[in-house]
Amino acid sequence: MIKSKNLSLRALENTDLPFLHKLYNDSRSMSYFFEEPYETLRELDDLFEKHIHNLSERRFVLENTNHESIGVLELVEIDEINRNCEIDIIIDEKQQGKGFGKEGFILGIKYAFDILNIFKVYLLVDPENLAGRKIYDYAGFKKEALLKKQYYVNGEYVDVLRMYLFKTTWKKHRSKFIKEFGLA
Repeated sequence: MIKSKNLSLRALENTDLPFLHKLYNDSRSMSYFFEEPYETLRELDDLFEKHIHNLSERRFVLENTNHESIGVLELVEIDEINRNCEIDIIIDEKQQGKGFGKEGFILGIKYAFDILNIFKVYLLVDPENLAGRKIYDYAGFKKEALLKKQYYVNGEYVDVLRMYLFKTTWKKHRSKFIKEFGLA
């Protein structure tokens, strides 16, 4: 388990599915992932069982110091040959604005680079998601491409920004994050 001052990153368990169900059915959160907010608990259970041994993804629950679930972090599309993966994070609406997104995101990056030995982590973000972009910029992510009219959300096609971070940049800033977040 990877820890920081305020959070722990632990593997998603089937007992976490009701929490995941709540997050995945929030229309505001899911619009940032360019997905519809519709997932039954049964579907999540089936997906959990189907993907439990899939080495191309890692799904985590973010817990605060009281062991309360506050969000989910995922490393998906893990490519073991080319050493890259996609990262995404969802923080429960009630926990937003407390710095958990930034701290949890750094924990996920640490896992990708320091445990999985990934070379490049990338993400897709709505250019209008200013809170998310602020976190990604802080973590050192750079703009890679603007994908024009990539997803259909709320009745219109929207642009998507692809951002990336190389392991070499992570190594340069890791000590700053260790000091700021007390990474273990």
